[in-house]
Amino acid sequence: MSQQTPRHHRTSGQGGERPAFQRWIEGLGRGQRIGLVAGLAVVIVLVGVVLAAVLSSGNTKGGAHSSTTTTLKTTTTTRPRALVSSKFCPLTRRPAPGGKAPQRPALAVKIGNDPSSRPQSGLNKADIVYEEMAEGGITRYMAVFQCQNAPLIGPVRSVRWDDWNILQQYHHAILAYSGGILPWTDEAASLRWIFNANGSVEPTANAYYRYNSSVLPASLGPPYNYYTSTSALWRLYPKDKTLPPRIFKYSRAAPAGATPVASVSIPFSVESPVVWQWSQTALQWFRFYNAQPDNDPAGKQLHTANVVIQMVKVRAGPYNESGPDSPDVESITTGSGTVYVLRNGVRETGTWSRPSGWDITKFSFPNGKPITLQPGTTWYEVVPDSVSVTFTN
Repeated sequence: MSQQTPRHHRTSGQGGERPAFQRWIEGLGRGQRIGLVAGLAVVIVLVGVVLAAVLSSGNTKGGAHSSTTTTLKTTTTTRPRALVSSKFCPLTRRPAPGGKAPQRPALAVKIGNDPSSRPQSGLNKADIVYEEMAEGGITRYMAVFQCQNAPLIGPVRSVRWDDWNILQQYHHAILAYSGGILPWTDEAASLRWIFNANGSVEPTANAYYRYNSSVLPASLGPPYNYYTSTSALWRLYPKDKTLPPRIFKYSRAAPAGATPVASVSIPFSVESPVVWQWSQTALQWFRFYNAQPDNDPAGKQLHTANVVIQMVKVRAGPYNESGPDSPDVESITTGSGTVYVLRNGVRETGTWSRPSGWDITKFSFPNGKPITLQPGTTWYEVVPDSVSVTFTN
């Protein structure tokens, strides 16, 4: 029979002897012990009260309370102020329907622009259309609606890094898109200043549908048959009545000394450079690919009152978008750079500046005066500064 090693329990006193304090406690009567515990509890409470008072006093003199006040003040001064109401459409400066702008936020919808996505639906109804570089030398649109309605918008495509970085200046807007790579969909969902209308998750997917058409891009099937409407997207957020801030400054007349321009070529892609031509008859800029009119499904050429060409720095994104070796193109829309504003058949040249994402992009002449737009719709070309933009007089 084997011998088991005994287990040894160490006592609290040296050599097994109990400390004097423990022996004193054990010598007290039951009532005395209760009284001692109650007294210690009172002392602990009093110490807590004193410490709370000291900490509170310190905050008032410049601690955490002072820091919170400073942060709120900074946020208030940099974030654009949303409109409560307006007689004009906030994003076009046109008279609002019925004399009052609709009480709803800006709605930005991502729309494809690879050749298979054309002709797109809804672009001629947007207040502002942003054209952004994407991977593979193609561009995509972010069409922003507020005053106008579009019953058919599409094909709706995936989200990109540029989208929320541009949209941040709109205060609290709806961003509508169909999925994307996981880092970007997670990022968009985490931003509290965006209504995240992802068409690939419930319940926001209820605002989208697969469209059947034999002539539109939808005839190609997924992903080109995913469409939506402004009414369906605004219904997702019926409680928000906040109008966006005014993004541009407007004037009825072009400034004296502006340069006359007949057309501009923006070679995002050498295969199909974007061309805008001025029509003195229609008082609009009309969009072409080379010499081919860029038409909507009804055969109406895309057009606008203003073309903003913002020259920006770009960088390769950290993730592949459409397979190996296809990093996203991130356009840096904070900081400053060159801007061209086309309106009324003339070109205004100056500088764009946007210190932070919350700030609205400002356009200025070299003398510091603001560059203004013609009241009406705007196409906003976000162009890498490596691209050579050509103007024809």
